[in-house]
Amino acid sequence: MSSIHLHKHKPIDEIFELVESKIIQYSYDKVNPGYVQFLLSNEDTHNAFLCFEDEFNLENCPCILSYIKNYDVSKNELHYYILLLCTKRRFRNMGYASMLLDKFIQTIKCEKQDQDVVTKIVLSSVESAVLFYESYGFKWIYANIESYSTLLNYEKFEKEKEYFIMELVV
Repeated sequence: MSSIHLHKHKPIDEIFELVESKIIQYSYDKVNPGYVQFLLSNEDTHNAFLCFEDEFNLENCPCILSYIKNYDVSKNELHYYILLLCTKRRFRNMGYASMLLDKFIQTIKCEKQDQDVVTKIVLSSVESAVLFYESYGFKWIYANIESYSTLLNYEKFEKEKEYFIMELVV
């Protein structure tokens, strides 16, 4: 049995270091530890954990997703920016990231039911994950990351790096 646990605020002090160490452990080969520390120290960052059990136990969470939620008043759009999706190395390619993303999208759809607002999930993907996100219906947006100021607030911008900005309208 697996469950998703969405944490609407940064982790409480008692588990902050444990969450930080888990995310760094899961993503050490792809993500700078300083980026993880920045995400977790930001009060706007939310975290979702896929757990093997119904009760939350970080030791039994093979997959973690960090995101922020932002309402764009000028467009009447609600954006969920996925900033990080990582899976513990020994659980990769077993469908856990898919399960977490499925449940994350379903949770957003349930929250959206009572709202008359366009809702999008936005992310900046590495090239190797573009096909994964496309399989969920994410569309590659042919725009420069510089036009996504929220992403720029979280991602280190490098002019020589290629960014794959993707959106899913929920």
